[in-house]
Amino acid sequence: MAIITILFIIFQFHKAFADSIQLPDSHAPISVMGDHTHKKNEVMFSYRFMNMQMGKLFNNNKKLSTDIVMSAPNAASDGSGSYMNAPRSMSMDMHMFGLMYAPSDRLTLMLMNSFLEKEMTQQRMRMAGGANFDVNSSGFGDLKVSGSITLLNEINWKNSFLIGLSLPTGSIDKRGRTPVSNNARLGYGMQNGTGTFDPYFLINNVNIIKKFRFGEQIHFKLPASGNNSKGYKHGKELDLNLWMSYRIFNELSGSVKLSYNYKDKMSGSDNEMNKRMSPVMDSYNHGYQKFNLGIGLNFINHQDFLKNNRLGFEFLVPIHQRYQGIQMGESYKIVLGWQYAF
Repeated sequence: MAIITILFIIFQFHKAFADSIQLPDSHAPISVMGDHTHKKNEVMFSYRFMNMQMGKLFNNNKKLSTDIVMSAPNAASDGSGSYMNAPRSMSMDMHMFGLMYAPSDRLTLMLMNSFLEKEMTQQRMRMAGGANFDVNSSGFGDLKVSGSITLLNEINWKNSFLIGLSLPTGSIDKRGRTPVSNNARLGYGMQNGTGTFDPYFLINNVNIIKKFRFGEQIHFKLPASGNNSKGYKHGKELDLNLWMSYRIFNELSGSVKLSYNYKDKMSGSDNEMNKRMSPVMDSYNHGYQKFNLGIGLNFINHQDFLKNNRLGFEFLVPIHQRYQGIQMGESYKIVLGWQYAF
C-alpha cells in the first residue's frame, strides 16, 4: 500500500497530455523481456531485480517430504540406492542488465546479462545426523545478444520478431563446502550458466483498445552446440506469456499476466556430480511444466526531474507445477525494474 500511495502522490502533479508523453503501458509487465522495439537512434537502459523463493519438494505434481526423498532411488542405482541428502529451500537474487539500440525504425539490437546470487539449504539423512547445511554461489550468467525486427507498428496493433543467441559466459564449475568435501562441484541449479550456445526466438504481438492492451509472447530456446565441457546440456525451452494491462492514469498502469513455461529433460550428466548425494546432483531431475499468475504495476515519471524514467513491479505465484523427477517447486517471484529510453 505504501508504494501505491507514493505513486498516487507523484502523479497528482502531472500536467501533460497522453499524446505528448511516454505512457506506462507501452511496455509489457516488467518480467517480460524483448517485448518491444524502438525508433531509429533510440537507446534504452534497463535494470531488473528478481527474487525467487523455492521450497516444497515435488515428484511430478505430487508433494514429498524430505524423508521420502531420502528413501527414493537415485538414477545411479538399480533401485536399491537412495539419496543421502534432500534439498529443503533455495533462494535466488538475479540482477539483470539490458541495453537496447535501434539503428533503424525496423531493427532494434539488444544485449542482456545478469548477476546471480544463490543459496540452497539441504538436509542430511538421519543416519548422518539429519542436520541442515547451506551452499552458496554467485557470478555472472550467460550473455544474450539479439535483434528484434518490427513487422507491424500501427496505432492499435504492434508485432515483432526477435532472434538471439545465448553465449556461455556463465560458470558451470561453481564449487563450495559440503559435509563430504571442502571443494565440491555444486548441483546443476547452483551453476550460473549452461555451457552451451543456445539460439532463441521470440514472437511478440500487442493489440490496443483505448486504455487496454492485450499482449502475447512466444519464446523458444534450443541448445544447439552439443554437450558442454562437463558432458551435459539443458533441454529445449518453450515459454508463452499472455497479459492484459489497463492504463489507470497517464503515469500508472496495472497488469495481469498468465505464463506457461516448459523445459525438456537434460541430456548427459556431469561426472563429478555424485547422483547418490542429492536430487540436485542427479541429471534425471530436470525438466518441468509451470503455469504462473502475475500481478503488476508500471509507473512512468513525467516531471522534469528524472523525466520518462519507468519503474515496474510484478508479483508472480505458481498456479500449477509439474516436474520431471524430484525437484523443488517455486513459492513466488518478485520482480522490480527500471527502464530509461532517450
